[in-house]
Amino acid sequence: MGLDSNTRKNRSGKIFEKMCQEKIKRLINPYFMVVNNDQNFSLYKPFSGNQKGKTHDFVVYKGNTPILIVECNFYNVGGSKPISIAESYIELQKAAKEKNVIFLWITDGPAWHKMKDPLLRAMKKIDYIVNYKMLSLIKKILKNS
Repeated sequence: MGLDSNTRKNRSGKIFEKMCQEKIKRLINPYFMVVNNDQNFSLYKPFSGNQKGKTHDFVVYKGNTPILIVECNFYNVGGSKPISIAESYIELQKAAKEKNVIFLWITDGPAWHKMKDPLLRAMKKIDYIVNYKMLSLIKKILKNS
C-alpha cells in the first residue's frame, strides 16, 4: 500500500502499450501514421461541455483521416476491471462503426485464462481482438481500409 501502489499496478500495462506501439510501427506501411493518445480524435463522449473525451492508446491515420483506433490492455489478475473494460469496448466498437473507423483491442495477460467468459462475449461483438503474438494481423486489418 501507499501513494505509488497504482503506479506499480499499472506498470505492466504501460510496458505492454509501449511494446504494442513499437511493433505496430514496425509492421505497418510508412504511409500510415501512428499517433499516441491523440487529443484531436476520440470515440469517447466528452465528460462535459467543452472538455475533450478520453484519448485512445493509438490512432492510426492514412493521410489526415483516422482509420484505426487501438486500445491495449494487459491483465495480470482478474476481477471487475477487465470485465468492465470488455463491456465498454463493445460500445466503442459501435461508435467506431458509426464513424467508419476500425476498432482494434489488443489484450493479453494471464488473467484471461481464468476469465474466458467476458472475453468470449466481447469477441462475439468486437470485430478485432488480438493478443501480442497475433499483432501481425494488423497488416490484414489495414488492407481492408
